Amino acid sequence: MSHERPRIAIVGGGLAGLAAAEALADSGASVTVLEARRRAGGRAASFEDPVGGGLVDACQHVAMGCCTNFLDLCRRTGLADAFRRDRTLWFIGPDGRRAACTPSRRWPAPLHLVPLLAGLRHLSFRERWTLASGMVGLAVWRERLPSPRPTALEWLRSVGQPERLIRLFWQPLIESALGESIDLVDVAAARKVVVDGFLAHRQAADLLVPMAPLGTLFGERLVDWLVEHGVAMQTGHFVNAVQRAADGRVLAVAGDGAATPCDALIIAVPWKAAARLAPDVVPPADDRFAGSPITAVHLWFDRACIDLPHAVLVGRVSQWVFRPDEATPGYCQVVISASRGVFEGDRDGLRDVVVEELRAVFPAARRATLVAAKVVTDPTAVLSVRPGVEAVRPRCATTVSNLFLAGDWTATGWPSTMEGAVRSGRLAAAAAASAVGLTGREPVADLPRSLLTGLLVGR
Repeated sequence: MSHERPRIAIVGGGLAGLAAAEALADSGASVTVLEARRRAGGRAASFEDPVGGGLVDACQHVAMGCCTNFLDLCRRTGLADAFRRDRTLWFIGPDGRRAACTPSRRWPAPLHLVPLLAGLRHLSFRERWTLASGMVGLAVWRERLPSPRPTALEWLRSVGQPERLIRLFWQPLIESALGESIDLVDVAAARKVVVDGFLAHRQAADLLVPMAPLGTLFGERLVDWLVEHGVAMQTGHFVNAVQRAADGRVLAVAGDGAATPCDALIIAVPWKAAARLAPDVVPPADDRFAGSPITAVHLWFDRACIDLPHAVLVGRVSQWVFRPDEATPGYCQVVISASRGVFEGDRDGLRDVVVEELRAVFPAARRATLVAAKVVTDPTAVLSVRPGVEAVRPRCATTVSNLFLAGDWTATGWPSTMEGAVRSGRLAAAAAASAVGLTGREPVADLPRSLLTGLLVGR
């Protein structure tokens, strides 16, 4: 090499690309991030608040205590103070009764969940007992080859979980965590939610809610940190070609303006865009490799009417309602995962139903006037974790020795979440750094499992 430092280019300034850049910032490489949009952040984006000014997240993102790499990224880059840690999960049952469910701080995992399960007031004692047995059964479940793997719904029915319990607990839990319909998700993905998100550790189920817009956190503060640590950020820079040497190795990426030379390349864009850039190393999407939609209904009332920070609305079209701390007092956001076909695209009809559901469970909303509303749907918000998808999720390393992949759609061992995106960026960064003779930051370990949980699920 004729230049002083190895050059690593990252195409894509979403969370995966930014995480890769952070992992390489102190590696000794010259790192450049090329982002097509004017702002980095990818799907963790915000738009202008039409009522109160400022920014509103296009879709509410939250992390959990089990998201060790996402939390580590935030800690290292000074973003940890921008997240509120909530231990209490609020459920509002079909009859409007509220349930404050808080895991124990003292009891060892998984016994720490006993107070949480006891707090599910919309379920009978017998249903809560059946639920507990179902969680244990899912934890000890093992794949039995060569039988085809069932969906979460098929498995729950096969072990006798009642339909009412599925509708009032399992469905909102699984669909909110995985972003896909319970009748489509792989039972192994549902097991990961239960084990890593609830059973493994007393802090695993803590909810980490951003107290500032994502556009500010990732598009500004994280970008500023990267620039301060020597990363070159080029926004508004569209990449449409990868230049190769005769032996197949990547030499540069080209698009808007001059080509950007590199000794290693990380492609950190959605899978369809990645397939266009490198069709020989990114597998084409098939019926196992698809996206799942998430819809956010943004509502602005003339007064504050949601008196909880967030709540799961059980048995309704609305799944989660959030009241961001920094927003206009009358603003709230309702999130509907796996929103495929909801109201057949009738946004006005969906808005009206969501407003009526909020008024049914929040008395102050009945006296409030709706000032504005906006319905935002991302048709491919997350990778659909269907049975068979793990077989086609590509790893970060490719058949080209200096070309690597990152994104929540790659094989990280996690579903398509912010944690999965950060892990993918760190995996790709470590591989790219190794390819040029340097060391990048590897993913950090999961939360340690308690002795009881380890005996239950295996280590």
